[in-house]
Amino acid sequence: MTSSTPTTSQSVIRNIETSSNVTDLLEKITSFIDTCEFQSAHILCTRALSIEPENSQLLETTGTIELELEMYEQAREHFAKAISISPTTGYSIYMYMGQMSEGLDSVRYFQQGVDLMSNELSQVDGNSDEAKTLRRKISSALCSMTEIYLTDCCFEPDAEMKCDLYLNQAVDVDNESPEVYQLLASVRLSQERIEEAKLALEKSMSFWENKDLGDQSVPSYELRISLVKLLLELAEYSKALDVLSDLQQENDEVVDLWYLYGWCYYCMGEGTQDENERIVNWKDARDCLTKCKKLFHTLNTEDEGILQHAKELLQIINSTVQMAQSNEDNEDVGEEDSWEDYSSDGDGANEQNEDPMEL
Repeated sequence: MTSSTPTTSQSVIRNIETSSNVTDLLEKITSFIDTCEFQSAHILCTRALSIEPENSQLLETTGTIELELEMYEQAREHFAKAISISPTTGYSIYMYMGQMSEGLDSVRYFQQGVDLMSNELSQVDGNSDEAKTLRRKISSALCSMTEIYLTDCCFEPDAEMKCDLYLNQAVDVDNESPEVYQLLASVRLSQERIEEAKLALEKSMSFWENKDLGDQSVPSYELRISLVKLLLELAEYSKALDVLSDLQQENDEVVDLWYLYGWCYYCMGEGTQDENERIVNWKDARDCLTKCKKLFHTLNTEDEGILQHAKELLQIINSTVQMAQSNEDNEDVGEEDSWEDYSSDGDGANEQNEDPMEL
């Protein structure tokens, strides 16, 4: 019977987990984190906490690792204990707790983190990279607080006032943040101040739209997906397509990408009086929504609302375009661009090009 050879990580753990020196353990934990060996790091954290259960740095490190391992309840417990032991150790732990909490509890954690970051900002050179990073983190936290009052706490009597307060603070701290102006656009849109919303989005995009995709000033993929949704609400279809094109270059295996592509082309077709132009746009919408459906099932996506809306749009498109094509005297049923019904629950996308935007 052959015995398996222990891995390097297992050997290291066996050699060190009996150690009573927390400093040595933390050093090895950091090494495991750097190589994304979170299970091994967590084993050593457990050992270290058995030695020094009140070590706030160790508690925070353990919680951070548990987030990576999706051990959310344990992470929350360790973060809460670290805060109770050392409430002013650092701002990161408050950012984690803000993200893991809801409603006013979340706001309170973010505010504590903002206060700590603001204090740290006051002690560094205002022109340094460290100051720039802190300002961006503060503005991002203030944006999170604003979003809470737009969603979970929207029925609070002071919700609108809080939104304006936090947004104004975010602009004061970092007036070159795309996230801040994008959120400002969302707030103005909810207030039906359409022109102000458009101006805020223009400002947000001006910081990065001419930069290369790898540039640090370009917002995250998720933030730009949210941007497209705002652009569609404002009927800025050309700009939405430009952003979607960049997103497609980065990652074309995203359900929301193809759903928004399809929704954009549908809206463009719906908004024109030219029947031929409508058909062209709706055929593009058909291809994108079909891709959306295919990816939805392939990736086991949970947002049923997207799938349902995609099906509804496909039904409208199919009935309209089929009627238009039935009136064409010289229709060539064998033509490559002939219409097929993709509104059924079946996949249908197997009969389409893999990339609908490269027809």
